[in-house]
Amino acid sequence: MTKNKKKIPPIVQLNFSKGDLIIKEGDYGMSIYDIISGKVGIFVESGGMEVKVATLGPGRTVGEMAFLTGNTRPRLASARALEDCCLEVWHPDMLLNTYKQMPGILRLIAGQALKLIVRMNKMVVELSLAEGQSNSSQTQELSNQLEHKRKFFRKKVSIECVFRPVSSSKDLKLLGRIRDIGREGLQMDVKTSGLLHYTLAPGDELFISTYLMPDQKVHMTAKIVWLEKEETKDTICLGMAFILIDSGDRQRLGFFLMP
Repeated sequence: MTKNKKKIPPIVQLNFSKGDLIIKEGDYGMSIYDIISGKVGIFVESGGMEVKVATLGPGRTVGEMAFLTGNTRPRLASARALEDCCLEVWHPDMLLNTYKQMPGILRLIAGQALKLIVRMNKMVVELSLAEGQSNSSQTQELSNQLEHKRKFFRKKVSIECVFRPVSSSKDLKLLGRIRDIGREGLQMDVKTSGLLHYTLAPGDELFISTYLMPDQKVHMTAKIVWLEKEETKDTICLGMAFILIDSGDRQRLGFFLMP
């Protein structure tokens, strides 16, 4: 008699109207939400006030701290739809095996980064309460600075990849190296000597394949936003914005980018 494998709930998409509460601070929950469209506000309640921590948009995740803490603590903050939005719901078991396969040192680093984020959010709340209404504009500026850093966070890497123009033959394989990557795009170095007869220009769309982690191949379609040529090297640096990633690859990228 064989044991039945634990069935992982399928990915679902939920639509929220402006003002709807998505996550409630203090509740227990395990789901992770990937924002597909719209904006979500993160806030905590303190001293009878709602203190804003962040505003998140498409490509960002909500509720991932519950996964990183092992679902043993209540939600640390609330999340509310700031406008009509669509979120994709992931069950943590979808990520658990991949997380366990990470080297212990990486899990340790992730845990330390999580503690730092929690302390930063606590400092924002305490500062907001201390300053009061008269200095609310200064508190908002600090919050905006933190949000700006979160929004444009990119992870420095050095990963080999294979790419081709979307209009070319599927058999074409050009080589590049991803230097940093985020939820919205990546930066890639390409040797001009390896481009064969192809030329690259802003606006071109490329199909890119790479391994962010062992046995986890990811496919992405991205558009060249800017291009710089190194004067002393046979290298072109490409700044690219994602235009197409399927849901499975988007999850793998999101997990790879977790602190």
